[in-house]
Amino acid sequence: MKYIITESRLENFLFQYLDNKFDGIEPMKGKYSDIVFGLPGETYGVMGLEKPDDLFIDSDLFTEIKLMFSMDTQDVFDLIRGYVKSRYNLSIGAILFGEDQRMIK
Repeated sequence: MKYIITESRLENFLFQYLDNKFDGIEPMKGKYSDIVFGLPGETYGVMGLEKPDDLFIDSDLFTEIKLMFSMDTQDVFDLIRGYVKSRYNLSIGAILFGEDQRMIK
């Protein structure tokens, strides 16, 4: 069965999903990035912010969102950009993903 929902309701749903996914994640100073978002006690974060406004995201996180919600790459980037802006009041320009040192705490 298919449902039609508005874009704003979809965004709210996806933000709630990310809130649950990121429960307990804290922004902190990273070794190679200005801010790393990760769980306390973990070595790596799921996102790293490098000035001026480059956000690095874990490739597993990117793939999970892309496949779970059948979204194209740009839509995943837009979703994460909007989420980080909304929840952490940060301006995000470029979004990059992969295994990267910038996510080391």
